[in-house]
Amino acid sequence: MTSHAEYQNLLQFGIFRDEQEIEHFSTTRAGGVSKGEFSSLNLGNFSDDDPLCIVENRQILARMFCQSVSDFVIPHQTHGSKILLIDQSFLSLNIADKTEALYGVDACLTREKDLFLCVTTADCVPVILFDKSKKVIASIHAGWRGTVARIVEKTIGEMRRIYDSSPKDIVAGIGPAICLKNFEVGDEVVAEFKRNDFDLTDEKVSSCSTLTGKTHLNLPEINRRELLRLGVPESQIETAEYCTFDHPDLFFSARRQSVHSGRMLTGIKIKTKQKAE
Repeated sequence: MTSHAEYQNLLQFGIFRDEQEIEHFSTTRAGGVSKGEFSSLNLGNFSDDDPLCIVENRQILARMFCQSVSDFVIPHQTHGSKILLIDQSFLSLNIADKTEALYGVDACLTREKDLFLCVTTADCVPVILFDKSKKVIASIHAGWRGTVARIVEKTIGEMRRIYDSSPKDIVAGIGPAICLKNFEVGDEVVAEFKRNDFDLTDEKVSSCSTLTGKTHLNLPEINRRELLRLGVPESQIETAEYCTFDHPDLFFSARRQSVHSGRMLTGIKIKTKQKAE
């Protein structure tokens, strides 16, 4: 995952570079107007940041793509596994009804064009999917609760049910998130993963701290293995190399900043028109 010269302060996946039908991004914390702990491109509504700053930050992002803020579908995530289809029925709703429909949603999918499906994160795992055969996209917010609830599997299941997508045609990007060494969890979290049949025996997935005796989990890797298990080819999956906890200059981190953390945004859209060669 690298910066993109055309879009200042945004990161993009190399694996999507040749997919001319889509556009995508992951923001960093740079390039906005928020101050203090929320400095500077905080895009999450649910924080103590000045709401006017968040509005301006979203406008800054929208202007990078010459689009309106309303073209960015941003759910109110609740660490669940609810999935919302963004179709003409949803788009015909008024603003209040759209807001209500987006409450409690942690993944979206669509075949509509020129709409960025987005997730907000600050340590949790953002996953974006593109079915290059059926021309379907999805965005997924996978915290530990969503991961345990197999939100990736449920989202791909909805892609198959609604659009007849096949995992072999899906290209997946796993965005910046907290890494294994920094994501320490309690015994109750480990128990939930084991109860839901996740294999935590591999040291790339989990480890035990020599200092605290607590378990550390690798959420990006667990979700990558979910994609593989579901049939997405390994060559069509890219995981960002960044740890949000380790890079305070680049990313917000709820684990590092607690309630004073801003939020990054990761999004994907299907373009109406492809760029000229």
